[in-house]
Amino acid sequence: MSDISRLIGENIRTLRREKGLSQEQLALRADINTSYMGQVERGEKNPTIDVLNRIAFALQTPLKDIVTVEELGELSNAGMNNPESSLYAEKIAHQLTVLSLKEQEVVYKLVKQLVHFREMD
Repeated sequence: MSDISRLIGENIRTLRREKGLSQEQLALRADINTSYMGQVERGEKNPTIDVLNRIAFALQTPLKDIVTVEELGELSNAGMNNPESSLYAEKIAHQLTVLSLKEQEVVYKLVKQLVHFREMD
């Protein structure tokens, strides 16, 4: 699973949950197999731009909101290619799903500062 696929999948999952949709509902609206939708959200599949566009339309959100992953370089530098680090990142991401978007933004800024201070050592 590549970082970019995983991050796009997380974007889709976050947007889907914000809209109050299940994976099945989103898959139906986007005319995508439910199993495939789960694989996309987990970053196991690399959907075509056409599929991403259908997902964006089904979520009633701009395509750029799905594919924008601004901090990819920072994540790779922070050890995200290490399976153990990835496990904790997934655990953290799971915990964030219960927070509001504003709360997630605050947590993100805090983590970004921690990484910044670590790099200064």
